[in-house]
Amino acid sequence: MTSYGIHWFRRDLRITGNPALAHNWQTTKGNTLGLFCFDKKFLSRSDFSANRFQFFLETLQKLKDELKQYGGDLLVLDVGPEHVFKTLVQYLSAESKALPSLITWNRDYEPYATNRDSTMIDFFDKQQIAHKDFRDHLIIEPHELEKAPGEGYQVYSPFARKWMKIIREPEFWSRIQSSKASLDKYKSKSDKPRFGFTWNEVLDTSHPFKDQLETYREDNRKHVDIPIPKAGFASALETLDSFKTRIDNYKPDRDMPSINGTSRLSHFVKNGSITTSQIVAYLGLNYYDKREDGRDTYFSELVWREFYYHILSRHKRVEQEAFLPKYKDIAWDNNKEWFDQWKKGTTGFPIVDAGMRELNTTGHMHNRVRMIVSSFLTKDLLINWQWGEQYFMEKLLDGDLAANNGGWQWAASTGCDPQPYFRIFNPWLQSKKFDPEGVYIKTYLPELKDLNAKELHKPILSHKTYPEPIVDHSKQRELALELYKRY
Repeated sequence: MTSYGIHWFRRDLRITGNPALAHNWQTTKGNTLGLFCFDKKFLSRSDFSANRFQFFLETLQKLKDELKQYGGDLLVLDVGPEHVFKTLVQYLSAESKALPSLITWNRDYEPYATNRDSTMIDFFDKQQIAHKDFRDHLIIEPHELEKAPGEGYQVYSPFARKWMKIIREPEFWSRIQSSKASLDKYKSKSDKPRFGFTWNEVLDTSHPFKDQLETYREDNRKHVDIPIPKAGFASALETLDSFKTRIDNYKPDRDMPSINGTSRLSHFVKNGSITTSQIVAYLGLNYYDKREDGRDTYFSELVWREFYYHILSRHKRVEQEAFLPKYKDIAWDNNKEWFDQWKKGTTGFPIVDAGMRELNTTGHMHNRVRMIVSSFLTKDLLINWQWGEQYFMEKLLDGDLAANNGGWQWAASTGCDPQPYFRIFNPWLQSKKFDPEGVYIKTYLPELKDLNAKELHKPILSHKTYPEPIVDHSKQRELALELYKRY
């Protein structure tokens, strides 16, 4: 049998600029098989999202189609990698068939993923199967950026300064250049890797590995309650092309939810349809000493993402608890009725309700509004940030543990480098500042379409269908201050 390799896809669902896949392809002279394993433990998480999962499945389908176009193959199985690889080795050995000469994957940094990968490395070593993992969805990995030997950062500003300093070094900037080269090949249509191997050449008709992708797509689709956007690398690049025409106005526009001022790339980045290094390369972003314009401001947002992964990788406990120990056991009020009203978008605060209804109907929420609704939940309603964190993960198409956890802990003042606990967003002032004409509010609260803009930025009383505010912001602010001062 021809020597072949297996690339284990995880959150790197693309061909172009995929370092581990490219290494496997080069090493095996194109005889690389794609494999994806659904782990039931992951799918049974309490914050599982059928909508996000459907987008992931559609991304997998796009990847499978693209691999087949190039002569390759992708096998999607519904069991975890430990069981899959163990069963595969047993099957191949029993059939006197060759084991893969190389297994590759791109690294991930979430606690679950690092534990899983450690287990798999031990297995491959015992089976004497060559394996190699690569950096991919971060530009600078957590272990590569240290405050002192063995010590990471806990505050964004010094982290970002150090990040911008070392990205200039040839070792690191070459990662951007490599991404640019692969994108240039793709755009010139010269990046057409030919794969010379399929799973049918490894498995006979009696094999125990049945592809489950279409079954998952059909079964999960029954639980989807929002429109699923176009998926895959080509769609990500199309979205990036659109943002490229708007990035110069990113600095003023990014905070205005009624304006198409943000990149809308986060759900693609989540699945690895495109990476931050590819985004930097394609937009021609450059390192800076001081943020000057929209391009620098957007670059800084990408560094925030790297910062939150830096924290999660070095402080795995944040997945379960507050980063700041003194806030681990805050005595939240946790009013379930208020929480339900917050989730449904019926709090009587238009900017909050518009945000929640955008989330519930699209799987997306503007970043400025995310900050407003998270501050409102924790510091107006005095509800545990983890309740909001989980609800976001249940609804967001771009739900990503590191960024979502970091954002919620920032808003609740429980995380690393958070906003001070006494900084409490006033939802009335926030809506007046960032949606002055009420365009965003009226988009998601059509029942308020006949009100003038000024009426949207103060309590709405005696409306036929829209509720009055469930709390008095000024009173809740004082209660929040009293609560945090106890710790």
